[in-house]
Amino acid sequence: MSEEFDMFSVFFKDANPQSSSRIAYYEMLLWIRAQDEEKIQELCRSVEDFNEEGDYDIAESYMLAFAESDRRLDFISLLESLDPTRILRSKYLLTIFQSLGRLELKNYAEKLLQQMRSKESGVGKFSSIIFEYASNMPNIAVEDVIVSFDRWHEQFEVAPSISASEKIISVCCKSSKISLALDVAECLCKSNPDMPVELFHPIIQACEQGSEFHMVHPIYDLMRRHKMKLKTETFRNMINLCVKMKDFEGAYRILTDAEESGDISTVSLYNAIMLGYFREKNHNGAQMVMAQMQIAGVKPDSETYCYLIFNCEFEEKISEYLDQLRQDGIHMSKHIYMSLVSAYARLGNFDMAKQVLQNKEIPPKYLNEIKSALIGALASNGKVLDGLIMYDEIKQSGCHLEPKSAIALIENTQTKGELDRLYQLLEELGDSNMWFDGCSRVLLYCVQHNHPNAAIGLLKQLKEKDEMSTYMVIDQVFSQIWDMDPVNLDFGMKILHAVKELGLNVSRTSLDFLLSACVKAKDSNRAQLIWTEYESAGLPHNVLTSLRMYQALLLSQKKKATKKLLRKIPKEDVHVRYIIDSCQRAYCSQNLKLPSASRSSSIKRAASKAGSTCKPAASGTEVFRNEAEEAHTGP
Repeated sequence: MSEEFDMFSVFFKDANPQSSSRIAYYEMLLWIRAQDEEKIQELCRSVEDFNEEGDYDIAESYMLAFAESDRRLDFISLLESLDPTRILRSKYLLTIFQSLGRLELKNYAEKLLQQMRSKESGVGKFSSIIFEYASNMPNIAVEDVIVSFDRWHEQFEVAPSISASEKIISVCCKSSKISLALDVAECLCKSNPDMPVELFHPIIQACEQGSEFHMVHPIYDLMRRHKMKLKTETFRNMINLCVKMKDFEGAYRILTDAEESGDISTVSLYNAIMLGYFREKNHNGAQMVMAQMQIAGVKPDSETYCYLIFNCEFEEKISEYLDQLRQDGIHMSKHIYMSLVSAYARLGNFDMAKQVLQNKEIPPKYLNEIKSALIGALASNGKVLDGLIMYDEIKQSGCHLEPKSAIALIENTQTKGELDRLYQLLEELGDSNMWFDGCSRVLLYCVQHNHPNAAIGLLKQLKEKDEMSTYMVIDQVFSQIWDMDPVNLDFGMKILHAVKELGLNVSRTSLDFLLSACVKAKDSNRAQLIWTEYESAGLPHNVLTSLRMYQALLLSQKKKATKKLLRKIPKEDVHVRYIIDSCQRAYCSQNLKLPSASRSSSIKRAASKAGSTCKPAASGTEVFRNEAEEAHTGP
């Protein structure tokens, strides 16, 4: 579309002459992608003298376009022709060093840094420039980024800046290298005694996201060694990590330090510990926190009462807490109202849950959120129809349902004929992660109620949103097909075909569930088809798969194929031998030779001995054993 590009370029240049150099970048990209070498060289020749300021800026834009397109020689050619002092003053200096790193032009980067260091100009940017070079080198590990970053600073005798070190820490955290991030932070603390505690917040957040809760101890020890002044948010984050790893002793130790500091509010820290106890269903521990607050003279706040009311085991306690919070002068927040709704619904008093909405003191702007909480509570506690009726009321009033409540309705709507309603609820989910979760649940509904076309349509949408996570959903689909009674193998085969049509790989887990479903349905023909799917997917048959197929062949009385497969199954494991024996006794007809009673007894004794002296059988083996024994005791 070169003609259209020229037309718009003229328009923008006339409207804003200062945009000429930026448009030049896109113009060069256009001809590079069009592979028009003649035009590329023509543009380069047009700015050869660089006398005009505009020409110099355009040449710089061409150079960046070459870097973007990995045209290394063209990039070098322009770089060598430009004045280094002007490059160092460029507004694109960081981008230029990114390109130098990506193209591995170490000598050119070193020359520019030497000139920058000798003139002592822009020293404040020095560390950031080094970081951009080191972090953009191709296929470089995080450890090597740090080594390169440190080596450049040592070479030019410059101390790393705080801002550049924070970027290094961020790279470590994104790569789940928490220990490395902590090492960088410690080096920074040693060279900068007044380092702000916010430096550690990305590390703490990465620990939480990566479930590396145990790192709370070395992080906190480092903070204490350097006598850092912690804020309430930092203390709370550290306590949250402790309670998530069920280290309440460590959480109390951090709380004690916070109290001794004397200049922060600790009520939110007590709340964090209380919430941890409630998550563990330890109501006595939560009450102990409340008692300790009273001893310490710390007054509970609205968050405290939210947790207490939400987790009440008796209605009398709800009334008691309501009276208490009024005496303490605590404002009735929307979260307290939502906790009331959830607590009453969980205790089965749905009338009281609905009456909460009748309170005249609720600000109108909170009514929709509280009503959404009520809908979610109704759906989660067996009153799905009431929740759907209230949802219709919300839609008619022009309001929307909160995402968590929509998920609760989707999850608990199990009756037939609600597919359109579930589609409507999906539209309430704007956040992509929430939508994916809701769509996965609707897909399982389609499995349960035999809507294959709708299921395939949802699979396509899931793949477009997040292909990697879709594999987990597919495994859940085949798991549900296996769990159904009766098994819907027609549905399973359609989904298998659709998965392959969508260009997705079929996992071993999915095939295992589908093969198990064939055994459950006593369909050896389809079992044979699934058996070949393992080979098509490049998945070798293992012991568990072979045992499944052995069951299917026994059921179909295919003696020759059964014997052939049996010879291939490794029998060193006593559990495997026990399963084979159980399957033969369960599935073989009377005219087939059964193992002798004495051999059967010896196998059972061996299995019993293995249970006490060897490591337990895998969960999959236990499934085979249980199913074989159940079949043996059946009709």
